[in-house]
Amino acid sequence: MKRLAIAAATAVLIFTAAPSTAQEAPPTNARPSLLERAVNAVHVSSFDVYGPGQSHAIVESTVQGGRALRVDVATAGTNIWDVGAGSATTRPVRNGDVLLLAVWLRAERLPAGAQTARVNVRLQDAAAPYAEIGSAEVMVGSEWKMYFAQAVATRDYSPGAAAATIQLASASQTIDLGPVFILDFGPDYDRSSLPTN
Repeated sequence: MKRLAIAAATAVLIFTAAPSTAQEAPPTNARPSLLERAVNAVHVSSFDVYGPGQSHAIVESTVQGGRALRVDVATAGTNIWDVGAGSATTRPVRNGDVLLLAVWLRAERLPAGAQTARVNVRLQDAAAPYAEIGSAEVMVGSEWKMYFAQAVATRDYSPGAAAATIQLASASQTIDLGPVFILDFGPDYDRSSLPTN
């Protein structure tokens, strides 16, 4: 039941989050809200797109917030990570913190003959060799859906040292990315209560 509540709250959070230049501190006796747990800029303009043979643009969309990042992958890469979009942390993450990556995705153009598009959602170091913190391979359909990856930080990360990366080069396909959240639940959080795909 707790897992469903967090998934629903995450969906509401992504639907209602608005840009902010400053975050108010919660009362000292209150548990942080999901928005206060976000350690990255959540809006689609926070993504950095990389890789050869791709084009991208922010487009009007039915995803909450009204905008999506559309990435068109012209040809499959040698590796799924050859094309992707990343969103770096803007706040520190501590060793042992339980992390949840939550991102809205949909396939605008599926690979030829396929019913879904293969995408890897990943938390990783933001610099080479891009060590994995946690990831999940997901199959994305033509309808908007939230996808997740869980992780536990294995070291301290300063702001910008960790990132969410959405890896897209599994095939020639066009993927729309909605808001992306890296949520930090602190140490010793019960991961079984977090949503999964």
